[in-house]
Amino acid sequence: MNGAYFNGLDQSGLKVALANIPGSVTTDYILFSLEVPSGTSADINFGLGPIVLATGGHVTPSTDKLLCSVVRAGVDTGKCQRVWLSIGSGGSSAFANIQTILNTGGTLKAALLANFGAIHQALKAIIGVNAVGFDMDYEENSDDLASRVANVTIALYNEFQCQFTFCPYQQWLQSNWIAALQQVYSTLGTQPVVGYNLQTYAGGQGNDPTQWATTIANAPNTGVADAASFVWPIVSCDPTATPFSTPNQVVQLLKGWGSKGASLWAVASLPMPPPFPTQLTDYGQAIVSGI
Repeated sequence: MNGAYFNGLDQSGLKVALANIPGSVTTDYILFSLEVPSGTSADINFGLGPIVLATGGHVTPSTDKLLCSVVRAGVDTGKCQRVWLSIGSGGSSAFANIQTILNTGGTLKAALLANFGAIHQALKAIIGVNAVGFDMDYEENSDDLASRVANVTIALYNEFQCQFTFCPYQQWLQSNWIAALQQVYSTLGTQPVVGYNLQTYAGGQGNDPTQWATTIANAPNTGVADAASFVWPIVSCDPTATPFSTPNQVVQLLKGWGSKGASLWAVASLPMPPPFPTQLTDYGQAIVSGI
């Protein structure tokens, strides 16, 4: 994993992303974020605003403008190979709403999966993209974390047979995230979750990736073969999501943690070249050097 979270694409983030991508070595594009704003409608929105990405089993022009344009730039002028559709965010009820729709079943559930499928296929059809998966950024009711994350993962895996990442941040919820892993593995008999994108800033400040890896290694029935290679820290270049890390500091952090992968939060926070130097190239190379 050499990833970057592409955020704010409905605002200035799209322009910043397209300016920063050329020459970057980032391989994994995490598109932040997909939302299901209602438990009675199958529409999928971009972020917490009103922009609809998919409805009626078809993508809208916003999917091409906000998501596909970034990925096309990534494969044409960068090193993009994998795309991750990030579900959820702070202030979101996406997982609760998806759970309600899954419980309802019938045509509503079929419509939701068709809408996810339309977005998934639009990105997978881009020449140069090797895989499209989902990143599970659950920031809702902690009591429901394990069951909701597991249930949504299982439903999407059964539909798309793709890979997943989990995105934990609060240390005290570590056991819940491991329980979600265990539920997915016990239900499917295989583990499609290939890594934790672990926040190490803001609400995840103080997280120690090596400690998380040790806990996963000691937990039974997770389906994780190599816990040391499973936890990928997210480092922040956003001054409002502290601690902020320069590229040189990223190298040292990742070496200290012994990380086998990492991601950057978040591209919209990078400067807009010119006259500034292109920064995604620096952070992507820092991740290469650190891992």
